[in-house]
Amino acid sequence: MADDEVEMTKGAQKIADSVLLLAIARVSMALSLPVIGLISWLGSGYLEAKFDAVNVRVTGVEQKADATAEQTTKINDRLIAVETSQTAAQDARGKFESATLARLDRLQDSIIELSKAVAALTATVQADRKERGPQPP
Repeated sequence: MADDEVEMTKGAQKIADSVLLLAIARVSMALSLPVIGLISWLGSGYLEAKFDAVNVRVTGVEQKADATAEQTTKINDRLIAVETSQTAAQDARGKFESATLARLDRLQDSIIELSKAVAALTATVQADRKERGPQPP
């Protein structure tokens, strides 16, 4: 009888193990979907946090880009103003140089005319001295 009891105990043990394994399997199957859902929810929360961090960085970069674009526009406008002023100054300088050269030419002509007048006056004075003769001391 001992063998029968041992066999029964083994059979009961096998059935108990089977039932226990079956129960564990069913519980694990029942809990697998909620666990997968929890893992998915945690993963999506993690990814959402990462996306939010990236969005904050992108927003910052866009704001910096906008500020840089505004500064570039201002610098471009200033550069255009400087180039326009420089062109106007070059034109004014060219006109001033032309006017100055014209005045110098007229001054040179006047000096030549004056020198001719002095030469003519000197010749007249010398001719007058010759006609009058030597002057007494």
